[in-house]
Amino acid sequence: MKDIILIYMICAPISMIGSLFIIITWLLYAKLKNSGSNFIFFQAISDFFFTSKYIITIIFYYLNIPQFSDETSSTDINPYCFSLGLFSQFFGQATIMWSYTMTVKVFHSYFEMKKKNNNNSSSNNNNNNISSNKQNSVDRTLKWYHLFVWGFCLVNATIIGISKQYGPSSTGCWIVGANNPYRFFELVPLYFTITTSIIILIMILVKMRRSKPSSLLPTESMRYNQQAREFKIQLMKFVLIFIIFWLPATVLRTLEYFGIEETFFILLDAVSVSLQALANSLVWATSPQFLKLMKRKVVNKPNKQMEREYLINK
Repeated sequence: MKDIILIYMICAPISMIGSLFIIITWLLYAKLKNSGSNFIFFQAISDFFFTSKYIITIIFYYLNIPQFSDETSSTDINPYCFSLGLFSQFFGQATIMWSYTMTVKVFHSYFEMKKKNNNNSSSNNNNNNISSNKQNSVDRTLKWYHLFVWGFCLVNATIIGISKQYGPSSTGCWIVGANNPYRFFELVPLYFTITTSIIILIMILVKMRRSKPSSLLPTESMRYNQQAREFKIQLMKFVLIFIIFWLPATVLRTLEYFGIEETFFILLDAVSVSLQALANSLVWATSPQFLKLMKRKVVNKPNKQMEREYLINK
């Protein structure tokens, strides 16, 4: 228990700072706002609140509020631990689902680009109309993503709450009982999102390998395509982080369900999930788009080529 609390004390604050870094920079700089980075922004919000669960866990620990237990059921429902479990399930699912929507976004973008390239020759005279229609389409699509993510999380967390299944667990307040079937409300989305994300990542990597740029001429189209490629790679990194950092939690909960408890995976879960937000912030801060923007802001020497670069809105 003390080991887990120590891990939370080290990892949670720096992860929350990392999430805030993404949120603040996204809000401050208009050039970072586009249809792809919207997903990163909302995942950062989910990460921030989900990681704050670990700060609350630390506070509960020093207030001697029961939250660590291997019992199969909870007879006395602690309102504090119950509320934290509900909070944790909602924003944990939000983090998972926003990561998954990034996978869907990248997958859709690659197939959309193929159609776009086929119609490139006939679109020169209608760029403004196409751009306007595309932005309206993006706004409508994002609303559906919001409805899916927040709606799914609300229903998921509420069903478990109505059934009074939140309480102490091996890693803090969550769903009571290692082999509680209600844990499939967490496991099934994890199995599905991780598996499909891996499959889609492999498909995209194969496609990228086959469609490397054949021209080195610095045309507007080539620069735009290069930016688009870089941004899709950035989104893929976020998806990869999600897979890597949530895999220990998936393995742990699966082992617990079958009555196998490994201290190593309990500690690994505490480290990985509480550090995901930090890993995301590192990807955000080292992305070509962010570095180019910071270079312009700090050095304050925008050149003509940088001024002509397109904003990615794919």
